[in-house]
Amino acid sequence: MVGISALGVVSGAGMGLDALKKALEQPDFHAPLGLPRPDGPPLPVVTCAGFDTKGILPPLVARRLDRPSRLLAVAAKEALANFAAVLPWPRDQVGVCAGTWNAGTDALAEILKAVFTVGPEEAPPMHFPNSVANAAASQLGILEKLGGPNLTFFEKQASGLRAILEASRLVETGRAQAMLAGGVDEAQWLNAECFDRLKALRQPGREGFLLGEGAAVLLLSRDRGPVSIVGSGAAASPTLPHCYPEDPHGLIGACQKALAQAGLAPAQVDLVVSLANGSPALSRLEESALLALFGSHRPAVLGGLAERLGEGGFASALRVLAATLVLSGQVAPHWPAPAHLRAHGFPSVAEVSRKPHTALVTAVAAGGSCLAVVLESPRVSPMARAQG
Repeated sequence: MVGISALGVVSGAGMGLDALKKALEQPDFHAPLGLPRPDGPPLPVVTCAGFDTKGILPPLVARRLDRPSRLLAVAAKEALANFAAVLPWPRDQVGVCAGTWNAGTDALAEILKAVFTVGPEEAPPMHFPNSVANAAASQLGILEKLGGPNLTFFEKQASGLRAILEASRLVETGRAQAMLAGGVDEAQWLNAECFDRLKALRQPGREGFLLGEGAAVLLLSRDRGPVSIVGSGAAASPTLPHCYPEDPHGLIGACQKALAQAGLAPAQVDLVVSLANGSPALSRLEESALLALFGSHRPAVLGGLAERLGEGGFASALRVLAATLVLSGQVAPHWPAPAHLRAHGFPSVAEVSRKPHTALVTAVAAGGSCLAVVLESPRVSPMARAQG
């Protein structure tokens, strides 16, 4: 069991946890949408329009960081805010696990643009440190003087959840005393242009997903937090690298493994955070998997995170963060369950009177990788249990 000690987030809802909680409580919330591109109408990307590092990062530090590094650093700063300058663990025993889908793209594009249009001697040297996907996690480790494991996962839509699962394993096995874990992506026009030309992005008259920008960070430790990670699972339904699997057995298997590790039956799950992002194939996959997994049981469903705040490597980490907020009683979301699950009787969180104490969060990457994690909050608080 690994405790979730603190959270931090930057998303299309705004900077910080309060902005996200406020958005979740508004049934009709929609994030800013539209990323400018050089030769056409704006791309359907959810952006962090009001993002600013002022008062959070020193100006000289912020200047040398690229946008993904700044996003991740600001989210991590929020997670660490309660500890001031002194962490309860040695900093050489605290690490970073980050998942991403596109970090490093913008810096690499600038380098290649100079190489191909002028020559290699004109490649801007300041972009080189940020031209790889692991730059954001590495910069965070340097910024916070963290000497523990520092890993980056590039597993498409499942990147953020993969980072959280690995960070949890590192803490549980004693490789680290605490880990900053989550995901980060930036709104980058070239990345979005590619998906739009593949007709994968949502456009008028066309179903698809919205890309998103943001960072979600969880601070994990062996200290019991208000919410804990109690089970995890991974499986696969291999398919083409650009497709979601049609076979639900990988997703079902990942969920079953996570529940078995948690010692829970499917009927004991109170909350599911939907992974639906607007892609019909992913909705069909989730529908098939959850109907097979739960039978007649109908847990509450929190939907709309990827559909309203955008898809990306960080999105699966954002779902874990949102589940943590719900289980810890920090927010009561009013977003409806997605239509493909509502049609089978799955209620929204607002339609269930009982506070959820267990949650199942999943992720599926194009190509067939399937992940699941089970979270739990105590049904009786530690203080009440001690008094009893």
